[in-house]
Amino acid sequence: MKGFVFIYGKEIILRFLSSGALRELEQQHELIYVAMQSSALLKEGGVDESLKSAGLPKLEWIPFYPGRFEKWSQLFDTSCMLYQERSASFRTRYQESAKANPKKYTRLAKLATAESYPRYRAEQEARMGLHPDILALTYRERPDFFVLPSAILDYGTDDVLQIAEKLKIPTIMLVAGWDNLSSKGLLYRYPSAMGVWGEQNRKHAVEIQKMPPERVFNIGAPHYDDFHPTQGVNKAALREEFGLPAQGKTLLFAGTFRLFDETQLLKEIDAAIESGQLPRMHILYRPHPWRVKRKSEEDFFSHTWQHIHMDPEIIKTYRSAKESGRGAVPDDFGIRMKHLIKIYQSVDAVISPMSTVLLEALLFGLPVQAVAFSDGKHSWSADKVSTMEHFKELFDIPNLLVCRKREDFFTQMKRLVDLSGRVDIQRELVENTRELLFRDERSYAQRAADLTASVLAQSAEKPAYDRIQLKPGRTYAPSLLQQGWRLAKQPLKKAHQLLKSLKG
Repeated sequence: MKGFVFIYGKEIILRFLSSGALRELEQQHELIYVAMQSSALLKEGGVDESLKSAGLPKLEWIPFYPGRFEKWSQLFDTSCMLYQERSASFRTRYQESAKANPKKYTRLAKLATAESYPRYRAEQEARMGLHPDILALTYRERPDFFVLPSAILDYGTDDVLQIAEKLKIPTIMLVAGWDNLSSKGLLYRYPSAMGVWGEQNRKHAVEIQKMPPERVFNIGAPHYDDFHPTQGVNKAALREEFGLPAQGKTLLFAGTFRLFDETQLLKEIDAAIESGQLPRMHILYRPHPWRVKRKSEEDFFSHTWQHIHMDPEIIKTYRSAKESGRGAVPDDFGIRMKHLIKIYQSVDAVISPMSTVLLEALLFGLPVQAVAFSDGKHSWSADKVSTMEHFKELFDIPNLLVCRKREDFFTQMKRLVDLSGRVDIQRELVENTRELLFRDERSYAQRAADLTASVLAQSAEKPAYDRIQLKPGRTYAPSLLQQGWRLAKQPLKKAHQLLKSLKG
């Protein structure tokens, strides 16, 4: 049978293609990969080049229309306001976004009511219509099914589900990220089946997204098959590879995507180790590769460190983020994941200001300390991130340390060191990840292929290509006049930013 696999953005490439999560499907079906090509995605992280070198069986490019995505994003912003009670993440996103753009959210508040939103949504979708290029490609190739690796709020999920529903195309959605179902958007249309990470994700799909429970299946995460404790690892050799001390405790400090002054906290840790306030140890610092630009955060390399150094693999990305606010394009996502596995195998424990690293460390049985306090500089800091929905079950895990007050940090860090290296703790932590991440004797690729086979076996009729002829919708591409105005505004915008920085 013939299927479309939709690939949008670096997250999908990292988690599905680099891990081989779709190999079984490739062997069983004729797959056509459908990807978006645009200057925006090129800036985002080399998506076009990564796909061209991925060795995919067949690749079709469709254009990305920023104006169309902007319409979908506005619907998401409005839904976050209306459905705050469904997810703490929606509430946090709305509150923080409203602080940054009060005029916009005052306007959207009129639409975020139980009476207004359904009508507003229907009107917006009717005005947009169907993505013209996806629709044309679908009619041309007439696939039997869609596979939709999805971050929910991404460049294609809503467009694909629109067409799938109209043409009655069986669609298997594979959830990309841990927080996607509770944080990244609200589905208005449902796929035939949804493959989720585990029981926690399943609950989010049913309770937050209102997905019919009989359509939700635990299949794990596409990129975590190799994330587990490994016997017989040469830890000394790995430490030598990373420039870590052969003896003593080594901790990973993994940075967050969100706003947090990591350099300041690292300086305090370094000084505490040097003074003896903390036991002797070494810290490997790995900033988040796509970190948001911070306010007034000192450059890591402007300080002389005694007990801390940065993971060499991330230095180029960090420097790029510091200079331009955007990380450098990574050379190979697959290599990066293998690199992360080596890091987890070489360290004794992990500290992180609220990131998926906390879950990754637990998969290896490593004790973790979640930094859940504010850095005092940013509104959307680690304290706010810690309130998001997907962290709730994580915080219930015994011996997982959550630090909500800065004054408790060093005391708790000593406790973290005490927990490290204990086989009983390692076993307990791994066991407690089972609700968060489903695993069995099969690979993720096999589970995804099995789910697809099950959906196709239950499909009573073929897609309605011969029965329904749909019209293409709008692209919302800017007119020449609008493009000229945007270019003209750039110098004014830069001048305003300069004046603002001088005043600040």
